[in-house]
Amino acid sequence: MLSVGVVFCAGFLCFVESASVAYAKVEPIATETGAKDIMRQVFDRDDGDSEVSIQKISSCRYVVKDRKRACVEKPRIKRFESVAKDYGIEGKDKKSVSILLDPPGERGIGFLQYDYDDQDKDADQWMYFSALGKVKRIVSGNDDEPKKGSFFGSEFSYEDLEQTHLEDYRYTLLKEERYRNRDCWVIEATPKPSRAKKSNYSKSISWVDKERFIALKSIKFDRQKQKEKRITAVKVDQVDGVWSVLLLNVDNLQSRRMSNMKLESIKYNVGVDDEFLSLRTLTDGAYREARLQHYRRFIEP
Repeated sequence: MLSVGVVFCAGFLCFVESASVAYAKVEPIATETGAKDIMRQVFDRDDGDSEVSIQKISSCRYVVKDRKRACVEKPRIKRFESVAKDYGIEGKDKKSVSILLDPPGERGIGFLQYDYDDQDKDADQWMYFSALGKVKRIVSGNDDEPKKGSFFGSEFSYEDLEQTHLEDYRYTLLKEERYRNRDCWVIEATPKPSRAKKSNYSKSISWVDKERFIALKSIKFDRQKQKEKRITAVKVDQVDGVWSVLLLNVDNLQSRRMSNMKLESIKYNVGVDDEFLSLRTLTDGAYREARLQHYRRFIEP
């Protein structure tokens, strides 16, 4: 029996609502096909054809005392602008770029990612370090190793950001239950051998909202099959007719560090130039700023 928690954050404090969930002894209640069909709808849900957003990540090391989580250090705040667009057959490929705004000393650091629907193609990722004027491609040590590192110093890893391929996993519907007053399917996803060698995780268990097809909570297990992360969609609402996660919390259960990603503003289905989602945007500051000025008008008050 494992004890898990639902996290609600307010300032430096996060409150834990305890719940007990038995993983090991749960008997699946549906075939793999049924669970896979549910996950297909999660993957295929409408998330717009393009988007422009401003987001903020707050990260800190924490302690738990009297069922409360408290940062033991001043949270590190990172604010960034992000632009993304769907490509390819049926819009299932995706390109996105994120540029840091704050803190001022890190302004201009950028992250570029290309995701592919083709199961045989891994995501391409690049980091740009503005102070050095250098682009670094993010790769694993070899084809049989997962990528290491984190997104802008947060608890979100590079792997957490990659688009997941439906066929890379086997799915099991463990049960159905209410979670935070929502009817959910509880689904276990285990990577197939070809994916397992490239992943930092041995499996995940997700609580999928039956109405909105969003994972409200996911528990990720490391390669030693120990709980590593809990990712919680703390706030979900509709924006431009699209169900969106407005506040996402990731809790590293091993390092006792957590990050909150807040969606400060977003606009879906805006015109995005293909050229903008390229390495030029990372390295050419004048070009980048001119184009961002154009996109900001969609999200600024």
